[in-house]
Amino acid sequence: MVTIKDIAQEAGVSTMMVSRVINKRYNQVSAENIERIEKIIKKYNYIPNSAAQSLSSKTSKIIAIFIQGDANSLEHPYNAVMLGYLIQNIQARGYDTMVHFISNYSDVCNKLQSWKASGAVFFGMFEKDFLQFQTNEKIPFVFTDCYSSSIPIANIGIDNYKGGSLAAQHLLDYGHDNFAIVGEYFNESLLNQQRLKGFCDTLSKAGINIEQNHIINFDSSTATKLIEIQQAHLAVFAFSDILSLKVIKQLNEHGYRVPDDFSIIGFDDLFICHLTSPELTTVSQNLSKKAEAAVDLLFQYLNYPDMPLQNIVLDVELVSRDTVKNLL
Repeated sequence: MVTIKDIAQEAGVSTMMVSRVINKRYNQVSAENIERIEKIIKKYNYIPNSAAQSLSSKTSKIIAIFIQGDANSLEHPYNAVMLGYLIQNIQARGYDTMVHFISNYSDVCNKLQSWKASGAVFFGMFEKDFLQFQTNEKIPFVFTDCYSSSIPIANIGIDNYKGGSLAAQHLLDYGHDNFAIVGEYFNESLLNQQRLKGFCDTLSKAGINIEQNHIINFDSSTATKLIEIQQAHLAVFAFSDILSLKVIKQLNEHGYRVPDDFSIIGFDDLFICHLTSPELTTVSQNLSKKAEAAVDLLFQYLNYPDMPLQNIVLDVELVSRDTVKNLL
């Protein structure tokens, strides 16, 4: 396999000059040498070793992506789709990606230093994770759906409050007056707290208050809890499409059907919403747009390091399908 040293010997120049041509730093290389070196590179189809380049320089063209949890996190369609869009947008800018699953955020600094990453994108973090997040790295970080009331960060999020409000209003418009909420991590997730607040505030304006036992933390007995509080037709707002499908499956196992016995609205509008029968009514967020916005913001910080931190909020919309029964 041809090396930089081999190219330098054949061109009659130093390895430093070959390196400058490979990295397109032409200001100290004559046009004649550039042409000669590039011909030899093309002749041998030489491809630089990206890892070696990053280790020998102060920075690399690598963007780190940190995901809360472990490899099992990618079993969740939201995480898999979001990761795919992030990688696509980063690669389109000529950069490579380094993906890390992480539960101990105190290790972030070591991981960034080991590859000399140019920047990083985080998703799936709770506010408690920020307390572990300590690094002296002077590279830009952008977060997605990471909300903190105490630590300033650059974040791309969505209007979770509006999402909860849209779900409640849709159910009210269809004549519902009996409601339940199914979610996870209510105490840890500011995202879920905003969805809950938007839903409850909208119902409150209509003169309806949700009892505490109608706010359910999802587990294997969720369907049983919903059946116990059903009384009249029960409308359920689940905080993700995956939770919605899990609830529907549990209800089916107990002999109940959606939307005949229960109505349900999800959140995210993942592709699987179209694969279910009935198709899932949900609050839609645009993951492609979110990933693109995160990468755009990151590269703005790469180009303008002193730019103020931004918290960008993207819009959501209600997509009506077949899992909400019209009671009017």
